[in-house]
Amino acid sequence: MASEAPSTGTAPIADRATRTRRAIMDAAAKLFADKGFKATGVRDIAAAAGVNQALVSYHFGGKGALYHDILSEAVDHAAQLAGEADLDSADYPERELVRIFAAAMASRPHLGPMILREQLDPEQLLRPESLTKMLGFMALTEAVLAHIPLREEARRYDPQIVHLTIVGPLIHFLIATRVREAAAQKAARPVSLPTLDEFVETLGDMLSHALRPT
Repeated sequence: MASEAPSTGTAPIADRATRTRRAIMDAAAKLFADKGFKATGVRDIAAAAGVNQALVSYHFGGKGALYHDILSEAVDHAAQLAGEADLDSADYPERELVRIFAAAMASRPHLGPMILREQLDPEQLLRPESLTKMLGFMALTEAVLAHIPLREEARRYDPQIVHLTIVGPLIHFLIATRVREAAAQKAARPVSLPTLDEFVETLGDMLSHALRPT
């Protein structure tokens, strides 16, 4: 039987680089969510990630590009889930879309607060490439709307408004859940909370009623 190659005790450079990027992105997302883009410095991100400050610029080119990459990763994840779900063949693709967006956002716990904080900060300038990526995110909703029988009034809806009608409640639900869970811990008493699946089911039902002929 062939023996295994002896371990060098160090991970390949590519693996270390991947872990470093992941640590930086996770640390930055939390800081952007907690403090906002402008109040978060590269030094803060590096310290939270446990890496040398120069590695932030090396891997991402700067704070703005890092912010873009965090958004881009979430959008790409949602697009991947949409491809795996085969929305074109779903009976109710709008409900599947709600599930996809919920899964993508729930897998990045700091994404919702990060996006909401940016919306509340008019001085935070969204980079052009980030805006393009977000419009691509909205294109998923537009594609779904093109494949379902819309009631007459719904045909006049702006796809971007429909998109925000899905994403907005999801962001607020995920944030509210974290707040209420923290409050429950401090109060040392249980708090009744719907699960994400329950909320997604309700939101999907409401969307179908709003879009489809009765």
